[in-house]
Amino acid sequence: MDRGEHSQTSVPTPPSEVRRMPRSCVAVITGCVLLLSVAASAADYPLKPYTYTEDFEDSHPAISLWAENGPSTVNSIGLSDEQAFEGKKSLKIDISLEGGSYHYYGAQLRVPCAGKLKLTARVYVADGTTTRVGFGTNMNYPPTHHSGCGSSKSFDKPTGKWELVEIDLVERGESGKAQVMSKYTATARGEDVGAYLDRWSLFIYGGAGKRATVYIDDLRIEGEIPEEADYDRDIQQRWQAGENRLAGRIKTWRADLAGATAALDAMGETPADLEADVAAVRANIDKAGGLIDTLAKRGYGARADVDGIQAAIFTAQHGPETIKAVATARDAGQPYLIYAPRAMSNDRMVADTYPIPAPIAKELACAGSRGEYESISAAVYALEDVENLLVSVSDLAGPAGTIPSAEVDVFAVKSWYQAGRSISDKSHKMLVPELLLKDDELVRVDLAEEQNYLRSTHEDGTTEYLLCSGKTSEQLADVRPIDTDELQPVDIPAKTLKQFWLRVHIPDDAEAGAYAGTVRLTTPAGTRELPLTVTVHPFELLPSRLIYSIYYRAKLSADDTPTITSELRSEEQYRAEIEDMKAHGVLYPTNYQGWSDTLLPRVMEIRQEVGMPTEQFYNLGRNTGNTDDPQKLAALQRDIEKWVEFCGEYGYEDVYFYGIDEARGDRLKSQRTTWKAVQDAGGKTFVACYLKTFEAMGDLLDLAVLAGRPIVLWKAGFDGAMDYAYQHGFGHVWNDFDSTAYRDHNFTYPTVDGVVGTMQWDGFREAVDDVRYVTTLEQAIEKAPADRAAPAAEAGAWLEALDPDTADLYAVRKQMVDWITKLQ
Repeated sequence: MDRGEHSQTSVPTPPSEVRRMPRSCVAVITGCVLLLSVAASAADYPLKPYTYTEDFEDSHPAISLWAENGPSTVNSIGLSDEQAFEGKKSLKIDISLEGGSYHYYGAQLRVPCAGKLKLTARVYVADGTTTRVGFGTNMNYPPTHHSGCGSSKSFDKPTGKWELVEIDLVERGESGKAQVMSKYTATARGEDVGAYLDRWSLFIYGGAGKRATVYIDDLRIEGEIPEEADYDRDIQQRWQAGENRLAGRIKTWRADLAGATAALDAMGETPADLEADVAAVRANIDKAGGLIDTLAKRGYGARADVDGIQAAIFTAQHGPETIKAVATARDAGQPYLIYAPRAMSNDRMVADTYPIPAPIAKELACAGSRGEYESISAAVYALEDVENLLVSVSDLAGPAGTIPSAEVDVFAVKSWYQAGRSISDKSHKMLVPELLLKDDELVRVDLAEEQNYLRSTHEDGTTEYLLCSGKTSEQLADVRPIDTDELQPVDIPAKTLKQFWLRVHIPDDAEAGAYAGTVRLTTPAGTRELPLTVTVHPFELLPSRLIYSIYYRAKLSADDTPTITSELRSEEQYRAEIEDMKAHGVLYPTNYQGWSDTLLPRVMEIRQEVGMPTEQFYNLGRNTGNTDDPQKLAALQRDIEKWVEFCGEYGYEDVYFYGIDEARGDRLKSQRTTWKAVQDAGGKTFVACYLKTFEAMGDLLDLAVLAGRPIVLWKAGFDGAMDYAYQHGFGHVWNDFDSTAYRDHNFTYPTVDGVVGTMQWDGFREAVDDVRYVTTLEQAIEKAPADRAAPAAEAGAWLEALDPDTADLYAVRKQMVDWITKLQ
């Protein structure tokens, strides 16, 4: 899939979700997504009683270390009379950590998580424990080899008492398999697989020098479950649906490969010096064929497998064209080839990409509605060294005027090193095309040493390059990155690729029709021109029916000094970022600015001047906390009333206040009093949370920001998205390598006077626009005149059957445009 199936390092994860609940309780999703699970059905098989107990009086099951990323020493694992919830003994686990960040110990079981099944246990975290511990489970999801684990309840310090842990194993299995299948496979879904409890586990988090001493007692698993044979048969029946979906994709892939092979065979003899190119194309065909065979045998495919197959197919399909173009260009003395790859794609094109998984560019084109932004990509492959190549765009002439060249912003795509594939992956350094730069030299990359260097411009105009890929970032403390306003020329070494990015803004007053101009590629040796066409649709694109927010951590610096962090901003920086979010469809970014008689009004004024809407204000500048103290509650209510009144002066209708982030269990419930106080004072509540939050908090929660993997928000009935984060540097915001915990969470990067965008951030915008097209189509169907009732019904059925997980979203966008135009 090319548009919408996004990753952090190319095109983004779709927004987090927002869902409305009773009493205007909304659910949003943050960088993650709510997992809609299909309840396990017991209707197709009989259930039997099941009981498993461990009282730890006379014996205990085998406890093993089953996952860790660093060394640890077992001081004690065994029965102990030092603590007991019932009886005289409990299980004691005493571990000293010598490195790493996670260490999991547990006892294996195999229990179907279907029917009704609950685990309860008592946990006592002893004095002397200096790290976080949790109690939870690991699940297997057959027939795949995937599994998922996690704490149900965590403790950051000694408890001083026995704590009850309760886990609904059926619900945990259902939500877990949906999350894991979505994360690790591209062809299987949660409803296709089963869930087996694999073990109960003690999760120990922390690094060298930490210690955990934990007692466990009265562990029970009770309920009604199917026989394993019955459950396994049910899994196989449901698994068939996933295999059928995969079979359809495999059929298409094999046909595409057959066509590419035929085209390559039809080329006949090629010059001797291009035989290696032919061999490279055939290698891609073989690679794709091998991956397809593997998926067919396994029955499902990982996202990396599917992306690899699609990239290999694209390369194979366009390979013959590339080989012919290389021969033609060489004979004509042309120093480079121009390609037209899709902008929204999971195909990452770095400098040594060859053969190119894209067609030779005969023209560049895009289409959109008035006011919309669209991205176009072009890539230059140098047959010999190309120096001082500059890309520019002419005005575009149309039926009723022009689209000025200033509305087409051109960037160089910068590939640089990132620390891994996911937010917690620090072990797979990779070269990633990401940054959209005006000056490609803002970041220099040493390919031999695999290091990044960021240019810092001193106030006197002198510059220096500072390492921004090291394990520490002291050298970046005073860095001042400044990009240029205009695109600068680039050098492209022979046999390498350079990608460019055109961001087209269609003026609000542009008439419908096609506008034509040229893209010019100029070097000292001459200029080549490529036709550029922008088609303006004959309808207005409605605002999205989903709310788009994002966690935006920035606050204004007291002295208006620009900072290169994710936390403080000058007014110039703040305005540039608010304008950037608006241009990307994110109209309701959160506010982290605390109360200030000077800074808070400027925050509101800047948002007002930029033209951000004011239906809701998501505020982390004043949190709810958790207290039952009458004086603190009275102070909280006074603050809420002050905030609500202040925001009302700027037109905001609903003001939301943030609870304790991602709280569970007793910590979650401890907020009931403060949340009610917020509501009584005229505010609303919101917080990032997990499943079961609504059951615990009821109508005291107005907006739930639910964690999980991406799903299709408009189909799932959510009200919006609140991804994490616009920028969050876990060390220095420009260094992905200086935190031991996480990679930086950056859709964009700060500069002294503005913001550097990324391919994934533009991909986020396209996801927003996709929903705007859906919204416009839904309205067109609803309001279609009587003489268009038949096509309206057909369009409705098409939209209902649409599966964005497998669809070509470029084709989907085009089909929506066709339906909207027909129904006007």
